[in-house]
Amino acid sequence: ASTLHGLLVSVSEEVPDAPLYHCLPSLCSSVNSPTIPMLNFRAALVNAGYEVSAYHKEPSAVKTNAPNYVVWDVVRAWCKEHPPAKRKESRRHRKGEDQGSNAPGNQPDVDIATKILSREMRTEVDFTIPKGFGERKKARRWALNPEKNWGPKKAASGKNKRKKEVDEDGNEEIGGEEPNVKQSRT
Repeated sequence: ASTLHGLLVSVSEEVPDAPLYHCLPSLCSSVNSPTIPMLNFRAALVNAGYEVSAYHKEPSAVKTNAPNYVVWDVVRAWCKEHPPAKRKESRRHRKGEDQGSNAPGNQPDVDIATKILSREMRTEVDFTIPKGFGERKKARRWALNPEKNWGPKKAASGKNKRKKEVDEDGNEEIGGEEPNVKQSRT
């Protein structure tokens, strides 16, 4: 009952006119940046004049009516304050070996992070958190695992399966550990 109540509360708090959501770790990963804290990201969008809410299905996602360029401007502003780590170039590309489609010589802008971060920002971004901004209704928004070590168990292996074979007398012979054991049909 509390899980269903939490789900209904989170759905009722969502931005109604935003059909899509943005997964914050995926946005930050694409520019090699550490993930922006959810509260700071949401505050930046609210300070820019847009609505923002959590997404009922994914704890690390947000729904907003802000256009994509504003979302990326927030990520760019975060990267200016917290510079992302540079991606390591593979040894194969440094040596110039294996000139395939992923080789740096064939494509001028291989690093998408550099391409995204080099664009000029069109939005004034402010990460200050408004007073009373993080307060929400108390509810369990995402269901917890029902028990300890819950989830997929070890897959069954086919090693202990027995094969049944019928000999000429009509008796079933069970294969496996003791191949000479015979059982009669009843």
